[in-house]
Amino acid sequence: MEALTLKEFLETVKDGLEASFPLQYWITAEIAGFRVNPNSRHCYMDLVEKDDRAVVAKTGGVIWKGRFEYVSAKFTGVTGQELKDGLKVMLLVEILFHELYGFKLNINDIDPSYTLGEFAAHRKKILAQLEKEGLLNKNRSMPFPDVPQRIAIISSPSAAGYEDFINTLSNNTYGYRYMTKLFPAYMQGEQTEKSITSALRECAGRKKEFDIIIIIRGGGDQVDLHSFDSYAIGRAIAMCPLPVITGIGHRRDETVADFTAHARMISPTAVAEFVIARTREFEERIDQAGVRFAGRLNTELLRQANSLKTIQKHLDIFTNFFMQNRKQEFVMLGENFRNCVAKKTASSEFRLGQMPVSLARASRVFIKAQLNIIERHGDRIEMMNPVNVLKRGYTLTFKNGKTVKSVEGIEKGDRIETRFHRGTVESTVNEIKKRGTQ
Repeated sequence: MEALTLKEFLETVKDGLEASFPLQYWITAEIAGFRVNPNSRHCYMDLVEKDDRAVVAKTGGVIWKGRFEYVSAKFTGVTGQELKDGLKVMLLVEILFHELYGFKLNINDIDPSYTLGEFAAHRKKILAQLEKEGLLNKNRSMPFPDVPQRIAIISSPSAAGYEDFINTLSNNTYGYRYMTKLFPAYMQGEQTEKSITSALRECAGRKKEFDIIIIIRGGGDQVDLHSFDSYAIGRAIAMCPLPVITGIGHRRDETVADFTAHARMISPTAVAEFVIARTREFEERIDQAGVRFAGRLNTELLRQANSLKTIQKHLDIFTNFFMQNRKQEFVMLGENFRNCVAKKTASSEFRLGQMPVSLARASRVFIKAQLNIIERHGDRIEMMNPVNVLKRGYTLTFKNGKTVKSVEGIEKGDRIETRFHRGTVESTVNEIKKRGTQ
């Protein structure tokens, strides 16, 4: 058997492949190794199939420049996502085999609805996991402040949506003032998940400084919106100790971030308008409460005025009745008083006539009693006379001419004078003994 050259063999393989697969075929695969040649603008990628994350099939694919612009624009316009690594896609391909460059698939078209279905399935899986963990409605069930004035903002400093939010909030027609603090984060690309969850943790650590947290994006196209379909972001929002509002600038579908947030708005401007509206609602409730209070106050004042008029009428009637009764009582009291005075005067005149005799008798008795008392007091005074006391054997002690009544006023070496009934003794104190001492 004559041997074939390599070129001849590969040409035979090429003819066989073209004969066996002459048509275009729809296939599903995951993009890996996505790249666009900066010079030719041709797009190259690896297409893989995985089983439990292990690659079970792999081949190369190419989208020539003329088709790449169409395919890319079609995919992005429907999904809001650029072609990149990790996306599951449905592609219309045909076989390419070249003796020099080998086997690859020529990609002619793409079905974005397949990828949308993959996005939806991925989102549904995450939401089911969050609901199983009791986190899906955790942030939504948190009470929202009546006046959200201190606002933590998670956004890119250069995002147009951030500027729109600040301008709308600052230039509100009611003159409300708000305190805002930006926590910078990536809003697209591979670092989106990590930077947003990190910013949420930082806000949670400073929860006493803020009333609410908002995540805003907005502006530009919808590229990388699916970064917000993240379990990590959804869980971080659910576990946040403050209400979270999203305004990441899309109208089509809600992301995991929107489902787990307290409220979802379609744009950063809408978030600002929502915050202003909540403040306005509170102010209107205060105004309405003031109107209701004033109405109730006027009603109560009118009721009290009518009540006072009724009381005044009753008081007039009662006063007249009371005065009539008291007048009659006063007349009767005057008559009784005159009768009593007359009786008392007659009785007093009789007693006055008897008084001189009674007074003379009483005076004699009183004077005799007082004389007896004076005599008894004289006897007592005589008994207390110091001379008589000394006669009974008692003595008096003097120091410096003053009577000594206790040992507290005497010191060792003092000269003292002791008086008896008949005579005086002078002595010097050698020892002092107090009561209770030996």
